[in-house]
Amino acid sequence: MQRKSTLRSSTSALIIKHRWLPGISTLACALAFGGAVVKPTHLYGLLGTAAALACACFVWGYSARAFKGIHYPVLLHLPRRKYAEVWDSLAASPSLARSAACGPQSESAVRRSAEIPVKNLTELGGVRPEDDILEIGCGVARIGLEIAPRCRTWTGVDMSAKMLACATERLQGTSNARLVKLHQVGLDEVGSNSFDLVYSTGVLGHLDEMDRWRYVKDGFRVLRPGGRLFIDNLDLESEEAWGAFARDSNAAQELERPPYSPRFSTAAEFTTYALRAGFIKIQAHRRTPLVIVTAIKPGSAPTQ
Repeated sequence: MQRKSTLRSSTSALIIKHRWLPGISTLACALAFGGAVVKPTHLYGLLGTAAALACACFVWGYSARAFKGIHYPVLLHLPRRKYAEVWDSLAASPSLARSAACGPQSESAVRRSAEIPVKNLTELGGVRPEDDILEIGCGVARIGLEIAPRCRTWTGVDMSAKMLACATERLQGTSNARLVKLHQVGLDEVGSNSFDLVYSTGVLGHLDEMDRWRYVKDGFRVLRPGGRLFIDNLDLESEEAWGAFARDSNAAQELERPPYSPRFSTAAEFTTYALRAGFIKIQAHRRTPLVIVTAIKPGSAPTQ
């Protein structure tokens, strides 16, 4: 069953990436058919026609299935922590990058999908006109495009070059935004005491737990005194997230999980990271199905 599912996913992904395959298979079928017409008694011509017809039907059938929706490649050959390779594979084109980031592919749908995360961020994390803001795992700048006009500067960091390429395209004309490619887990490319708000939304669930901790710890370093932290993930303790977790557990108990499949969190996990990193005024907020933790770096915020 797993092998069959992997074949379906791989075939659909191949057709989505190489959209010329249905046309080529049809051309091959036509050529084989022409050869059979010229030499109708030739055994090889008849066999070629049958094979090409079967191939064409197979490819067109899978193309119809693939283009109905996005079928992500399983990527079981990649370990979870190969973040750059995993997300570059999912972001083979701008439309696939948008889909991998949030589901919808059209620009208008991507912008609508950002409304609730932006609302949570502005209400709980605070977004001020004088802020320098950093997003960890910015992807296609789904959130950054909405946040940049509301602050002094917005910086997005990510490990996927293809996600950042899509973000660059979406941020054209946004003069106060910049993008930074991370070369390993952590914020080594970002200077200390540089930001007023560091946030990550919809990303930490795709990371190993120790890597989540690394980003929270580095977030503390790059924040100025008085700076704010905002992180979220699916809340294992919420009814909605637990229902999804239980369904997936029952359906995929014997299967390997794709490296991009999300892992849920709890308020205790996130507050522990924030406390151990040195934050104060740590608060857990529940906005189903999310758990959101906000915290502040000790010290007074500089006068603007």
